[in-house]
Amino acid sequence: MFINTLKAIDTAQLRLKDHEAADILHNVTQAYDALFKRFEQTHAINKPLYVIMGEYHDRPSHHIAHTLLTRCLSDLASPIITALECPINIKASDYPGLKLTASTKRALCPESVSNLDLLKNYMMSEHAPYSGQSFEASLIHQRDRLITIFNDIARNDDYTMDLSSMLGPNEADLARGITSKSVNGVALRNIHMSDHLIAAVKEYKAPLAIQICGQAHVNGSEFNSPKESLTGLLKAKKQEVFNIFWGAASAMPIHLAPSEFYISKNMPDRYINYQQHGSIDDYSPEELENYNLEKDYVQRVYQSLGIKPPQ
Repeated sequence: MFINTLKAIDTAQLRLKDHEAADILHNVTQAYDALFKRFEQTHAINKPLYVIMGEYHDRPSHHIAHTLLTRCLSDLASPIITALECPINIKASDYPGLKLTASTKRALCPESVSNLDLLKNYMMSEHAPYSGQSFEASLIHQRDRLITIFNDIARNDDYTMDLSSMLGPNEADLARGITSKSVNGVALRNIHMSDHLIAAVKEYKAPLAIQICGQAHVNGSEFNSPKESLTGLLKAKKQEVFNIFWGAASAMPIHLAPSEFYISKNMPDRYINYQQHGSIDDYSPEELENYNLEKDYVQRVYQSLGIKPPQ
């Protein structure tokens, strides 16, 4: 099991060589141990476990942690749903020239392979953070155990949220200041994401689901209540949850039992400072330098861990 590979690393020696890699490793193994106990509980009562992993989008250490922990969890059960905070109206049919580069032979779900290829070849990977590219590559390598879905709310052509499917013919919830072109509406996005996550778990009879999302979605934030969070909505439907807060500064473990969450300790706080999804041709010299620095940083962490970055 991959978790045994990680736990076999001499952390004392690693810390002398690369303290950031040591901190990432510590958090991944500790999160796994806490999550595994929770998974044993839910498995014993024959219920799926919903793992909500909250990230700061601009922290490469969080992307690395996602990659390592998801790889560990894929040894526990099959299939596992991996849900990404990507608009659900991104479809392979919109890209007639798409040629699947990830083989469907071992894949549990051809739709999952299409989603991964969209990420890798069309949507963001070419100019995405290297840590994000590595995460996507890891999902592709595990296509025989993971089913990757997009479950964020659909978008309009101008990239604002299309809330018409959520709000019905009125296309607005004026009492909450939300319209079909609202740039806000995290609460409605959470409803949409949780509904589609539950549906995927039921469709594929998955014992485990992993939602990757911004930390504000996990269990609330200063702007959104825990009741309207992904965790709040799942618990309201009697689902079993486990939260991971890679960003300790904004963790919101309100209304959670100690067995239902893990908060990171000393996660490296380096951040990505460039246009994450723009064209490299539009980068300033400083942004291009930061792009390359992030790649060097991620490769260094994997090298320190003695693990080849997923490619």
